[in-house]
Amino acid sequence: MKPMPIKNVILCADDYGLNAAISQGIINLLQRQRLSAVSCLTTTASWQEHAAWLKPFQGQAAVGLHFNLTEGQALSPAFIERYGASFFQLPRLIIHAFLRRLEVAVLEQECQAQLDRFVADLGCWPDFIDGHQHIQQLPQVREAVLRVYERSLRNRKAYLRSVSKAVPSRGVGGKIKQAIIYCCGSLGFQRLLEKRTIPHNTAFAGIYSFKEVGAYPQMFPRFLKNIRNHGLIMCHPGLNPGEDCADTIARARFQEYCYLSSEQFITDCQAQGVHLTPFPF
Repeated sequence: MKPMPIKNVILCADDYGLNAAISQGIINLLQRQRLSAVSCLTTTASWQEHAAWLKPFQGQAAVGLHFNLTEGQALSPAFIERYGASFFQLPRLIIHAFLRRLEVAVLEQECQAQLDRFVADLGCWPDFIDGHQHIQQLPQVREAVLRVYERSLRNRKAYLRSVSKAVPSRGVGGKIKQAIIYCCGSLGFQRLLEKRTIPHNTAFAGIYSFKEVGAYPQMFPRFLKNIRNHGLIMCHPGLNPGEDCADTIARARFQEYCYLSSEQFITDCQAQGVHLTPFPF
C-alpha cells in the first residue's frame, strides 16, 4: 500500500488575548505542539500580559494579527472621534460596509493602531493578518486592511487569510453559518488577493455551529480529510472558564481544547497525512 501523500496545513487558534481562559488554553496547546499558528486580539486590557506569555513560542508557530472591529474598545483616536470608543455590533458593521457608509481612512488608522500595538508588545511583525468574525473580507474593511498590508507588511512577506474555497460544513446550522460568511465578501476578497499576488491560504475549514459542541471530535476529521494542501483550519480552543464567563461560546472552546489535546487528534492527523505547519510553506 502506498503511503498517503503529506498535506501541509495551517492549524490556527483564533482570539488569543480575549481572556485568560482562551490564552492559557492556546499556550497549553503550543507547549504540546498541537497548533501551527495563533491569531491575536491586541485591543483587550489584558493584551500586554498575554503577549508576554506568547513570546517563547515565536518561531515555533506563526503569530498574526486578528484585526478587530466588533469586540471591545478601539485603539485609534481617529476611530474613537468618528464612531466612539466601543466597536460595532457585527450585524451593524456588515450593513454599513455593504452600504459603503464607513470611512476607509478611519478603519485604516484603527488597523494600523492594532498592528502597531502588536509590534510594540511582541517585538516582531505579524506573520499574517486575518479578521475577528471574518471582517477582513467585508467591503471597505478589506480596503483598509489592504492599505495597511501594502504599506507595512508586503515587503515582510506576510499573508492574509482567505475564507473562500471552504470545506463544506455539516448540519443545517453549520451550512447556514458558512453561507452567511461566504456572502459577506469572501469571493471579492479572494479575487483581490489573486489580483495583487498577495500570499494566502489555498483553502479554509473549521466552520461549524457552536451549538454542536459535542460533535467536534466527529467533525474535525472531516476538516482534515477535505482541506487542500496549503489550506488553513481555524479553531477556537480555550480552557473551561467557569459558569460566570461572559464568553457565549466558552463551552465550544473547551470541547475544542479537549479534542486538540487528545491522542485522537494526533491519530486523525496521521490518518489523513496532515502535517501542521506555519505559512509560508
